[in-house]
Amino acid sequence: MPACLLPADDGAVPYRGVMLDPCRHFVPLAEVRRMVEALALIKMNVLHLHLSDDQGWRFESLKWPRLTTHASSRSKTVVGRPGNYGREGLHPENYLNKYDGKEHGGFYTQAELSELVAFAKGKGVTIVPEIDMPGHMRAARAAYPELGYNGTPQEVGCSWGVYPEVLRADEPGLKFAKDILGEICDVFDSPYVHIGGDECPKEEWASAPIARKQVKDMGLDPDHLDSYHKLQAWFTAEMAAFLASKGRKLLGWDEILDGGAPEGVVVMAWRDWTHAAERATKAGIPIIQAPSLLYFDYAQGPEKDEPLSIGPGATLEQVYAFDVYKGVPQEHRDLVLGTQAQLWSEYIPNPKHLWYMAFPRLIALADVAYFGKNRDSYEDFLKKLPARVEELKKLGIQGHPLP
Repeated sequence: MPACLLPADDGAVPYRGVMLDPCRHFVPLAEVRRMVEALALIKMNVLHLHLSDDQGWRFESLKWPRLTTHASSRSKTVVGRPGNYGREGLHPENYLNKYDGKEHGGFYTQAELSELVAFAKGKGVTIVPEIDMPGHMRAARAAYPELGYNGTPQEVGCSWGVYPEVLRADEPGLKFAKDILGEICDVFDSPYVHIGGDECPKEEWASAPIARKQVKDMGLDPDHLDSYHKLQAWFTAEMAAFLASKGRKLLGWDEILDGGAPEGVVVMAWRDWTHAAERATKAGIPIIQAPSLLYFDYAQGPEKDEPLSIGPGATLEQVYAFDVYKGVPQEHRDLVLGTQAQLWSEYIPNPKHLWYMAFPRLIALADVAYFGKNRDSYEDFLKKLPARVEELKKLGIQGHPLP
């Protein structure tokens, strides 16, 4: 992957990716390989694998084996949209939820992932691994309760939303994180390792004497919740230094900016992404644009006549009109490494639905990222699209009906 290249004058970018989430619903390895083949076909060159979350741990750890035996499966899965989903502060597993009662699980062995890395490299695709930390730790803590402060046993998350459980930010938590990232570096050859950093609730830290002392020792008020952004920033800096010792760069969602991002990291802008892009690039931090427009788990336009999804999303035409440099001052455009679509899988229960949600919008984004301003007009893009869709069908991929 030509990650060190600067964007071309025509707006083309070197990092052209998509994120696949096998945590909420597991994606068999054969289908991950199929995605790699599809990306190579449309000139995308990065597959970001989200390998851990509250609802399942998918990376085999030899140092922490209960992540495989205990954290890789959940006892049931919420049906439809969780009750009261989106209410701030409400635990995602609440009395309004309904569940299917079926066990769901799966994981990838290190040998399988090593083979995947080699296969992808042969196709010109880099696999960027993600272990989400210090938030989204419910599954890991179900396997190892001592990763929290009180050692309370829990089950792997069975619903969607943001769980309050986080990784402890003192030495036991650091040891776990470095052990896992060390194994990740042994398996993956990507110049980037993603540590998530998103949606990390601070309440548990704020109630733990150990974390409170850490914050106080930083000269901050332990009774002020915002102080714990600095604790996360300290944790991120520790991970960045560890990855740098392995010759890797830390990649994280834009929350890693909130407490002050360390040097040498790359930010994936997703929230108020134009603001995040501006904040990062003004600080000299490279970015990858990953806005909600490119969340392909959202419906392809209005929800009417579409399968259940997290909500209405971007149409094919809106994706094709995407401006990779939106929110980035002209003088900082060399810091835009690329762009990435997201396929979170809460509402993508199987591969057939994955392809339905991903294509043809991924084709549109691929052209935006690869050709930049030299891409076809939208009208000409649509004329050529049926032939390109037929090529995907040869791979066994049937996407959304064309407009």
